[in-house]
Amino acid sequence: MISIIMIVYKVEQYVEESIKSVLNQTYKDIELIIVASDGGDRSVEICRQYAAKDRRIKLIETPPRGEPDARNHGLAAVTGDYLGFVDSDDHVESEMFERMLKNMQEYDADIAVCGRFFEYMNTEVADKAKDPVVLTPEEALYITLGHDGFFLHCWDKLYSRKIFEGLTFDPEMLVEDRIVVDKLLSKADRIVYDPTPMYHFRQRYGSGSKRAGIVRMNMDSNCLMEEFIISDYPSLSGRCDEFMLYECVTAVQNELVSETSNRDDIALYRKMIKDYLGRKDTVYSRSLRIKSFMALFAP
Repeated sequence: MISIIMIVYKVEQYVEESIKSVLNQTYKDIELIIVASDGGDRSVEICRQYAAKDRRIKLIETPPRGEPDARNHGLAAVTGDYLGFVDSDDHVESEMFERMLKNMQEYDADIAVCGRFFEYMNTEVADKAKDPVVLTPEEALYITLGHDGFFLHCWDKLYSRKIFEGLTFDPEMLVEDRIVVDKLLSKADRIVYDPTPMYHFRQRYGSGSKRAGIVRMNMDSNCLMEEFIISDYPSLSGRCDEFMLYECVTAVQNELVSETSNRDDIALYRKMIKDYLGRKDTVYSRSLRIKSFMALFAP
């Protein structure tokens, strides 16, 4: 069985499509664990209606204490041998979980990763389909640090339940995916990456990834991720430097255009940019250096 965790809060416009996309999977032996909190809209009501119609749904209603806490409630209810996540404002292709499970079994992998559709207001961008590749944990982490493959999100992956043993989400960290998924990748013997797009990620204003203060939360998570990777995979330290420099530049850019811009945070990120640029053992691309200097001296 595949257990699929979905966290629901203030998504009445999208949650029905998301639930339907999971229930309509070609792989039928699933349980959909919905952890729902009342945000003053119809989201919880919609979940109740679907739970009453389909016994594959486990509905857990909790006070709104943040996504990490809700995910931990979901983990506690899992009974399947495999585990996946779908965000309640996204949706998935009907064969996504069947395809990922097949890849895990064929390549004897502990984690399967699929490609993504990025849905913007007026357009859609998709990963390019290629043949699956089998990766070691170090190879997989190398890809996540490159900004040109998959990243440390929970939702584009299928996991063997056993590698989740001993891991939970930290309720104090709002941006918690990367802190958990880097450890999951490190615990896997093999990871199979099939870039064929299967997961529809919706970019929307007001989603969890766009809330005020998210830039600082992202950077706090990035620093914890960097600490873990360098400790366990010192050969990736240069790759981490490149990743962190890119993230610092992006953080400055995002803060400069934010309605709630934090000048102290901008000063901190600029200090970090100077620190990474000063590391003599790391070679950065010309384009990243140019972006770094622009971030340093932008008004």
